[in-house]
Amino acid sequence: MTDSQDQASTWGWARTGPVWGAQVFPPRGGQDHLGLGSVSSDRILPKLSPGINVLTIHPRYWSFYAFVLDEFWARELPRTKAAFRDFYRPWEALFAFACQVCEAPEHGTITGNIVGSRRTAGPAVADDEFDPRFDYIKEPLGGYGLYYASVMQEAGLLTRRDPAVGFAFDALTPSGRGLADAYREAVRHTRLYADGLPLGEAPVSRQTLVEFAAAGCLCQLRAEAADLPLLQDMFLHAGDPQAAAQRRATLRFLLDACRTAQAEKMSGNGDLFRQLIYFRVVDGDRYTPLDATAAFARRWRLYQAREYFAFAFNRLWAWLVRRGLDVSDDGLIAVPLDEIWQMINEELDGNEVAIQLGISGSNPNAATLGQELGEWLTQHVDVTPGVDELWPRHDQLDEHALYSWCNNMEDDAETLVAMLALLLLLYYRVGRPGRLADLTADRDILSEGEGQRLGMAGFFGQFHRRLLAGDTVSGLLRWIMADCVIEQHERVATAKLPEDTFRLRRMGEAVRFFAKDAPVAFNDSRFLALSTVAHELDLVSSLARPDRRLTATGRAFVELGDLPAGALERAAAPYQQQEEP
Repeated sequence: MTDSQDQASTWGWARTGPVWGAQVFPPRGGQDHLGLGSVSSDRILPKLSPGINVLTIHPRYWSFYAFVLDEFWARELPRTKAAFRDFYRPWEALFAFACQVCEAPEHGTITGNIVGSRRTAGPAVADDEFDPRFDYIKEPLGGYGLYYASVMQEAGLLTRRDPAVGFAFDALTPSGRGLADAYREAVRHTRLYADGLPLGEAPVSRQTLVEFAAAGCLCQLRAEAADLPLLQDMFLHAGDPQAAAQRRATLRFLLDACRTAQAEKMSGNGDLFRQLIYFRVVDGDRYTPLDATAAFARRWRLYQAREYFAFAFNRLWAWLVRRGLDVSDDGLIAVPLDEIWQMINEELDGNEVAIQLGISGSNPNAATLGQELGEWLTQHVDVTPGVDELWPRHDQLDEHALYSWCNNMEDDAETLVAMLALLLLLYYRVGRPGRLADLTADRDILSEGEGQRLGMAGFFGQFHRRLLAGDTVSGLLRWIMADCVIEQHERVATAKLPEDTFRLRRMGEAVRFFAKDAPVAFNDSRFLALSTVAHELDLVSSLARPDRRLTATGRAFVELGDLPAGALERAAAPYQQQEEP
């Protein structure tokens, strides 16, 4: 050993690096540490529900924002962002208060946040007067600027500011003006609008806002509202024709599926919805898609398969990060890869999966063949039904049971086996060569993520070959941890620099761990957005309540797959004539 090697060993550099070493970039919390969530949110969900996302869930905001923009253009004001901000913010501040003081009985069915409610909720409960200049949100243009302007443009309601082509500020199209006019008709008789109170500096009374809410609140998009048929037409037909067809297909599927499990609420994070679309059976209630909804029911099933797939990898990543911190003195020393593989093998040999779950048979261990683990699983979980059939449940071992069992921070031996079992079940359901052949029409969903992320089709192709080659449980987990967890995390964290989101990093044949949180959760399925849109468009009663029922309009839509088009075009007609030379 050289003098320098001896000194490094004495000072601990061989395991820790130089004592004066410091991070180049500031550490950050970060999200989506394997990049799998973005595959669902940015690639798959836009194919299933284009134009309906987690941030734009209330249809009547389209009407309200069109109305405010139209009122702005009706006045002799500078066509600048600053002028619009000063005009717009009092309107949205009072709208936020109005939607929270609303006394209409229908308001109890509203789900999801009102823009600005974080700051306005307290005063809405306590105060009797409301300041139009209240600083309700940090963003200068509030919900319009943050969320809705872009989707309104996609729907053909407005043209965004573009000085190069002569648009000094956002302007409504004829369709947008028609929608604004319909909302104006709803609130025309209210004192808030008739007296122009948002444009003044005097406080507005609670009674005045209650009166406005009775006509203009998000909850008042009902059969008699003039803007309802326009919004129905917009959501079902506006924008890109292919996107509109996909939106219709998803809404039709949702209405078809929500008639199942009537005794249960479909609310919260959409957990019941996830199980229903994946297994097609919940608490004994079975969902059989209509022939007309079968194709999109299958695509949503594959979306949820992708969610289980991503959870398995993210949970293994979190297991490795936290256990790595345990054996590295909270990240002080680098851990040789050989020690990590040894730790995993020791955990596998000591696991008690079968005992803890009350399942017959011996526990799988490190030397168990992957195919043997699969055979043990399929003795209990029936994976023979096809891609369009009902998938029978198992209280301890099906995909949702394994997810629920490991959706915690207990990084034990059983978690390793359970997450490999979850991937095996997905392989049998959708990843075997024969099943992939049955899913040719949906290959786009199965292949999403391949290249820089993890695609299901590509992964299961490798998984299949490894199972045939006789890989053990230990060998499969070592491959997954090395290629799909460590390497994938480094790729994603490197792309996020200069924000430092590393939780682990290879140093030659060792791994350095960093003491930061390691969150794991499903991606947002857009269930809240979809169910809110369907309810507020008067297609179904609230899905957040049991015994939900389709409205007459909803029943017609499910039966026919569409509603009559043209309401938005008719509303736009007077303004199109004004624009003709």
